[in-house]
Amino acid sequence: MHDMILFYSFSKGFAKPVPMDYYDLVLAFLKQDSFYQTVIHYDDLTSCLQQCLLLKPTLKEDILQAMDEFQEDKSKILAQCLLKQVLSFDFFDLMMCGVVLDNHIGSDEVAYHFGQLASLMSYEKILEMLHRPNYRIVMLQSESLGKDVDLSKLKQLPNITIYETTEQSQVREKILNADIVITNKNLMNEDTLHDLKQLKLICLTATGVNNVDLDYCQDRQIQVRNIKGYSTDTVAQHTLALALHLIEKNNAYDTYVKSKAYERSGQFSFFDYHFHDISSLTWGIVGLGAIGRRVAEIVSVLGAHVQYFSTSGQNNTDDYKQVDFDTLLQTSDVISIHAPLNDQTHYLFDKEALLQMKKEAYLINIGRGGIIEEKALVDVLNAGYLAGVGLDVFEHEPLEENDIIYSIENMNKVILTPHVGWGSIESRQRCVDETYQNVISYINDEKRNIVV
Repeated sequence: MHDMILFYSFSKGFAKPVPMDYYDLVLAFLKQDSFYQTVIHYDDLTSCLQQCLLLKPTLKEDILQAMDEFQEDKSKILAQCLLKQVLSFDFFDLMMCGVVLDNHIGSDEVAYHFGQLASLMSYEKILEMLHRPNYRIVMLQSESLGKDVDLSKLKQLPNITIYETTEQSQVREKILNADIVITNKNLMNEDTLHDLKQLKLICLTATGVNNVDLDYCQDRQIQVRNIKGYSTDTVAQHTLALALHLIEKNNAYDTYVKSKAYERSGQFSFFDYHFHDISSLTWGIVGLGAIGRRVAEIVSVLGAHVQYFSTSGQNNTDDYKQVDFDTLLQTSDVISIHAPLNDQTHYLFDKEALLQMKKEAYLINIGRGGIIEEKALVDVLNAGYLAGVGLDVFEHEPLEENDIIYSIENMNKVILTPHVGWGSIESRQRCVDETYQNVISYINDEKRNIVV
């Protein structure tokens, strides 16, 4: 009777006519204790199976063997279901299918849930998932996401090894036997990847791909996936925070109050450090991708006149004024950089470009460090040009001991943050969750966030 209840509950959970092949799965899956105890907690079959493999590495082989062994039992149970008027059978779309009848023989919650999940995948996909090899996964830099994010989804993946940090010199040793590598900033080039014939996928916990030799990966059929959109609001928010800190002269006024100069002044206001309304400024945006567009939306609400330069020439819109690079430099009061680092953008802001900017302009870089030639920037600042500079990204990350950035003479004109613009707790958690989905979709042979 219990087996009949399993078939009935599975069919009811399926919620539509059940093609006969699916009944091969019922006993084969549900007679596995690890699967029966786990499946109720999952919303997709793939994730559940990944978790079950941690408990029982041979589970897929056991299920496939059970599908053969339970063939005779399956036929008997289906016959009983027909005789007891639990199920009927009819043709739908030229396929024989099982149909649930109104019967009160009882139900099994787990079998019902399994039916729901099975209905979301084709029978062929489920078989393919069972025959697919178990991938060996290595995560090289979990600490780059912060210690306060929840990695439990990634830890559900079978055969995963997670390292908090990995120096570049250690990368090759750690991924020698990996099928899938999850990384952030480690260089993935020919020196690192040569002869790693088992490597199938590089998953980046970032949008930028400048640390990966894409041509080499494409030639070796190593797929690369990144994550997109997870930090758009966060980066836009940090862009505004850096700019407003400089424009409003917050540091100077804060120092004035804390030094007790305000106390001694006898005046209720002090205006020696002038600042401007955003609505009086022209805001130039370099790179009108998702982040650049979000910044444009925000500063437009504050009244700024927005213009942009597309580094790729592909992101165009009639919503804002498009200008060439020289015009942007010469006419913008604030310039914020939201472009990727590539051959077109490397040292885009060299000394010649920086000197074209208004002497009292503000420059914010939250894109990539190499877009600004830092030696030229230091020279220009030390010569008295630019009202302020906000940097969240640098040519060397972390900064070197004697980094050129430390040569800026007037540090009150700059605000420096350690590549945190993308990293609110919500953004970093989205990064983890998106990376997990990229791995799972690869395992399921689904296209998602593929770079090459």
